[in-house]
Amino acid sequence: MPRDEATLEAAMPALIEAGGHGHGSPAGLRSWISAHRQDLDQRLLRCGAVLLRGFRIVSAQAFHDTIAAIRPKLLDYVGGDSPRTALGDGVYTSTEFPPHMEIGLHNELSYTRSWPERLFFCCLVPAVKGGGTQIADGRRVFTLMDPAVRDRFSKSGVTYQQHLRDKAEHGPGKSWQETFDTDDPSDVEKVCNGQSIDFRWTHRGLHTTLRNPGVLIHPVTGESCWFNQADLWHADFDTVKAREHRTARDKDEEEPLGSNACYGDGSEITIADLEAVRSAYRKSEVLFSWEAGDLLVIDNVLAMHGRKPFEGERKVLVAMA
Repeated sequence: MPRDEATLEAAMPALIEAGGHGHGSPAGLRSWISAHRQDLDQRLLRCGAVLLRGFRIVSAQAFHDTIAAIRPKLLDYVGGDSPRTALGDGVYTSTEFPPHMEIGLHNELSYTRSWPERLFFCCLVPAVKGGGTQIADGRRVFTLMDPAVRDRFSKSGVTYQQHLRDKAEHGPGKSWQETFDTDDPSDVEKVCNGQSIDFRWTHRGLHTTLRNPGVLIHPVTGESCWFNQADLWHADFDTVKAREHRTARDKDEEEPLGSNACYGDGSEITIADLEAVRSAYRKSEVLFSWEAGDLLVIDNVLAMHGRKPFEGERKVLVAMA
């Protein structure tokens, strides 16, 4: 049977390692999951993330088959803004930003109406140097947040604005065709209408606006969790996307491409507020290094995640449910 690492049980992520007698394999892990699914769910509710180590998951197919034992129906990435490669059956590469860039803490797809409950990450090839995944408990982030900033996000939420370029346009980020995985505008409009996303077509592409919560109440635990990507979407904050957008933006244009975030009531999120957010992130962040074959399961409301810069090859897959 897999064994617990008792010294890490209270830490994040909770660690479950393979034991002997043939359990150190994808098939052994699937067998354990079938018998202990409730136990796995309870660990996720306590810690927000569980790391399953030593089960030798070495391919996208083995990854898919293993997580199907937890959540058989996986989600697609329609509406997501990160560059990824679809590998089939709901499995994708993790965000393909350049290795030298850090990906800040975030809740997956918190800027849409169809965020996943569960995230699954699998490391096939760890980086030669760096490339660790940072995670943070959204409950702790909420508790450590500056009270005034926390109140503004709680009461107003976040409005996400995005101007996606047409694939014929040069500019930052993904095109609307890549984002929605279609070349048919009517398909895009169906998604937007189905998720109550305000949209309009422009001479450069598609402009969308969506107001979402800044804080969520977890549906099982009833706890308040920080849940947004305001700092990663804000057009003037120092993030991967913001640097890219600032470079591409022409202040004389009526329709600049890129993204921005403001409070849900339309007021500006100040840099000081975003710095307070990042401060709470730094105090909450936990970093761990990948080993080949690792499987990480995350409760997407309880826990945030990111990626540190790295050197060498790094291959981490992701799926959502």
